[in-house]
Amino acid sequence: MKERWKRFRYLSMAISFCMLALGVLMIIWPEISAVAVCCILGIICLATGIYQVVRYFNLGFAGLFFRFDLTLGICSILAGILLLLHPAGATVLLPFAVGLYIITGSVFDIQYSVEMRRWRIGNWWLSMVLGIISTIFAFFLMLNPFQGVSALMIFIGISLIVGSIQNFYAIHCISSAVKASRKDDVIDVTWESIE
Repeated sequence: MKERWKRFRYLSMAISFCMLALGVLMIIWPEISAVAVCCILGIICLATGIYQVVRYFNLGFAGLFFRFDLTLGICSILAGILLLLHPAGATVLLPFAVGLYIITGSVFDIQYSVEMRRWRIGNWWLSMVLGIISTIFAFFLMLNPFQGVSALMIFIGISLIVGSIQNFYAIHCISSAVKASRKDDVIDVTWESIE
């Protein structure tokens, strides 16, 4: 199980790094085309969705933290396909789409922090705070109070960065829990028939 989690951890870190890189790119270069952002976000959503569905069926103890991955994964795959098939049309809904994507992940990050508290894993309160901050950013983004495209792109970039930092911290905490887990202990049993 630890080996499987190690593989999933690397994949999760790669997806979080892509979110971080896209966020930084949008802050540095806010004039980037909204169509390009929709395409990149579509690829990230698709990759995240596939990763979540596969992870749902393959994790043991660590699966406690990802019990809603099947639903999230399917929704993420559908959102990714929609963004890739209709990037020009999706630009109108970009603030709402990104906000919804981040708010969904953030709400589940808050749930993960509650699970972390229950299992006494790491600084659960830090994960909770990051999840709440991410949720606030996403909600504000969905309201779309921005006057210019550049301001919108910068705010989307900040939201993606906050979400990716939350993901990195959650990965770290769950990795610590998996390392401490005794679930991989093997017990040899000999069966004897009693007559």
